[in-house]
Amino acid sequence: MTAASNVEWKTYGDLDYGASHDYARGLQEWALLREHLRQYGLAGHDAALEVGCGGGRLTNAVAQDFATVHACDVAPARLEQVRQIPNAAKVVTHLLTSPILPVEAATVDLCFSTHVMQHISDARVVDRYFAECFRVLRPGGVACIHVPVIGAHHFTGTLGETLKWYGKNAVKAAVLPVTRLLMRGGVKRLPWRIDYYRRFSYAQLLPYLKSLGFADVQLRILDWDDVHSYVFARKPV
Repeated sequence: MTAASNVEWKTYGDLDYGASHDYARGLQEWALLREHLRQYGLAGHDAALEVGCGGGRLTNAVAQDFATVHACDVAPARLEQVRQIPNAAKVVTHLLTSPILPVEAATVDLCFSTHVMQHISDARVVDRYFAECFRVLRPGGVACIHVPVIGAHHFTGTLGETLKWYGKNAVKAAVLPVTRLLMRGGVKRLPWRIDYYRRFSYAQLLPYLKSLGFADVQLRILDWDDVHSYVFARKPV
């Protein structure tokens, strides 16, 4: 099982599009996440795993506090960038060819992901990543996953915003298949840049996470930039 959206993100990785290399900003973002994780009760700092590491901005920051960070991405070019980050000596890179996290069960203290799940076009793949996070976490381990919801990212759910949202999605639905076809044919530099984007329903996500076995599921709104929303969930001891 793979998502069709892997096509554009592999290409954007080759073009170095859609990921920041601002390590100072990564440190600021991690400082905020780390404080929320401290409040939530993250215990271990032996191993962390990042789903969709991109260019390694956040990977580099997390590696300051963990003995090992497993950096996973669908784009080989992004993993090559991660191998050049300042804290690369503490990072192990993994190329994802399916939504199976390439580490053994119950070996990770923290699974985290930022600006990734909303760009995966197949909801089944998103669900599988959450299930994989549960599998690889140690008992007591924590998942911290960015999931855009109404109230974050300048989206309040007003009628005007909703209509604009559906309009943009209609355009994307028409253009993305053509984009992917061209990219598969070797055409990378197109006159447009487009990617899939979803918003999540916490009311739907909560029972799914509980069905996987997660406990103490929380939705937290973090005050950075345009306000980010994360779901926190723990694997019971």
